[in-house]
Amino acid sequence: MKKSLIQRLRTLAGLALALSATLLASQSFAAGTISVDELATQVKAGKAPIIIDVRSEDEFLAGHLPNARLIPHTQIGDYVEGLSAQKDETIVLYCQSGTRADTAAGVLEKAGFKKVTILDGNYKAWTAAGNKVVK
Repeated sequence: MKKSLIQRLRTLAGLALALSATLLASQSFAAGTISVDELATQVKAGKAPIIIDVRSEDEFLAGHLPNARLIPHTQIGDYVEGLSAQKDETIVLYCQSGTRADTAAGVLEKAGFKKVTILDGNYKAWTAAGNKVVK
């Protein structure tokens, strides 16, 4: 009897894990990426998309991409209405390593933004490539 209960619990745990993975996969977002070189070229040509830095204010003040606007990832939901006129424009998000940009991208995509992209390699890659930062 103990053995069958353990087997049932294992089966239920396996089903729960499979269901969780399915739900997470169905909530994936379509945010693409833009390379550092491509964004740098656009910035230099004066044709940069909307660039949003989703890091903290201290990180932003220590250095950020040219033309970047600060909207911390924890506050991005508060700015959805203000950004709604740009729903069909390309928006590039970045943070230090990617996690916060992914979170912000999910919020914007759920709100109907169509062209959300993440800077490939984020701020680390931008500075590693020797690109200009604003302080």
